[in-house]
Amino acid sequence: MKKLTLVAIAFTIIFGVQLITPNQAEAQTSCKYDYLGNYVCTNNSGGLSSTTRKDYLGNDNTTFSNGATMSCRTDYLGNYVCN
Repeated sequence: MKKLTLVAIAFTIIFGVQLITPNQAEAQTSCKYDYLGNYVCTNNSGGLSSTTRKDYLGNDNTTFSNGATMSCRTDYLGNYVCN
């Protein structure tokens, strides 16, 4: 029983440290809302930047600086689904 408790505590600590440690890709990106209410993300290391706008159906439409697009919505189960 003692070993099981120690393993559970060790797992919790390791999992917690992974959640706290930022991903390097996230560290180079800054996001903010512009004056029109669009969510604009810029990659400070020269990578892709993006702009997200909400359409009349409530979908989030993201346009990237390389011309790619992505549409996301929340389904009836509450999952955020992108295609």
